[in-house]
Amino acid sequence: MSLVRLRIPRGSALVHVEKADPQVYFQIYDLLTYRKDYGRWEKPESLYDPYERTFPVGLIPRVKKALNAAGYRVRIIDERRVEADKIETRWNESYSLRRYQEKAVKKAIKNKMGVLALPVGSGKTIVGLAILHRLSLPALIVVHTKELLYQWAGRVEDVLGVEAGVIGDGNWKEGDVTVAMIQTLLSRGVKKLKNRYEVVMFDECHRTSAAEKFYKLGIELPQIYRYGLSATPWRRVRGEEIKIEAVVGPVIHEAKAEDLIRERFLAKPRFEVITYESRMPSFSERYKELYEDVIMNNEERNRAIVSKAKELARKGHRVLIDVRRIEHGKILKNMLEAEGVKAEFLSSESPNRWEILEEFKEGKIPVLISTLLKEGIDIPEISAIILAGGGKSDIMTIQTIGRALRPKRGMKAVIVDVRDDDPLLYTHFIERQKALKQYYGKYYDEEMERMYGREERSGRR
Repeated sequence: MSLVRLRIPRGSALVHVEKADPQVYFQIYDLLTYRKDYGRWEKPESLYDPYERTFPVGLIPRVKKALNAAGYRVRIIDERRVEADKIETRWNESYSLRRYQEKAVKKAIKNKMGVLALPVGSGKTIVGLAILHRLSLPALIVVHTKELLYQWAGRVEDVLGVEAGVIGDGNWKEGDVTVAMIQTLLSRGVKKLKNRYEVVMFDECHRTSAAEKFYKLGIELPQIYRYGLSATPWRRVRGEEIKIEAVVGPVIHEAKAEDLIRERFLAKPRFEVITYESRMPSFSERYKELYEDVIMNNEERNRAIVSKAKELARKGHRVLIDVRRIEHGKILKNMLEAEGVKAEFLSSESPNRWEILEEFKEGKIPVLISTLLKEGIDIPEISAIILAGGGKSDIMTIQTIGRALRPKRGMKAVIVDVRDDDPLLYTHFIERQKALKQYYGKYYDEEMERMYGREERSGRR
């Protein structure tokens, strides 16, 4: 059995292939080559450099598995070392780890890299902080929004008793644990970092739309301990996702929403669908005009959404209406207020967004309309969500509705979608429903039977 030696030099995120049969190099090249999804004739790209004979460290498990299957022995020589001194953290005892969280932490420390897949509302931030506490090494946490930047910084101080460094939103202040925006690190350069961070953790690492930035930054960071946190680790064979794997490694632990609902760590969901009669169908062939006609400016559709939000608020729910366009949010806000329902609209343009969020959490605002609250923001008070913005992204659908799945005493989490009759928009509705079925398993099936099975039986009578 032939030997293949893989060497990781000190201070590098690249693996060098050494002492291998010639065909091994071609095999690795083919394994790590993909086509982007932009078109059939897109030029293939490989994450293996045939000239330097290197590939990113996160792909070691994939390469090792393929070479073992082909009959090769693989020896990994890791020349990287932990050189920084330990840091002092003090765990806040009011945060106790659940069974699945403890399992995720142990798996992460044992594997040293990989993606931890934990559903929205399951406490993946606490899991990430527990890993940092157990390692007690200088750490860099990478995020992609200002909201996550400050939310993580606050959690670091609250849970670990450490004042977090903040990089982004005009700040560059480092600490033993630093939270940094990916955009700032790329624009100003990782060489500007003064601290020697031994751990790097990427939050919301499923974001394939930012895979290029994610990859560019990741291969410049040489840490041995490399983790990704995600609520939606869809396993597609796509270039974007192999680039994410290249940076942090494969999924090493996954907790399923279906299991956490059964164990009552997450609220049991109730799925509903809004239908409406539209008097003015759109004949536009361009998606922008179609969206404006059928979704944003459709009075019948908007009235149906407002009616459902009003009903849910009357039952005591804290309602989030998710939209994709600022103009749509403003329309719904005005319609709700005309119905006597206090509502606020939150977008990236809102100067008082934090005040609005606090009032919503306190119950002063029963309905919040937003383009923002799709990822990461922790608002456990939300108990009902209306997907008013359409679209077919399964990841965004799951990220958004997960905001309502924190357990509430005596109340199910209500997830409301809107079914549009336009052929294209109807296919988007079907895609969203498929995502819900895949993610919530039997709980989705039970609710669909509750809604539609009862209708069919009454129709037969």
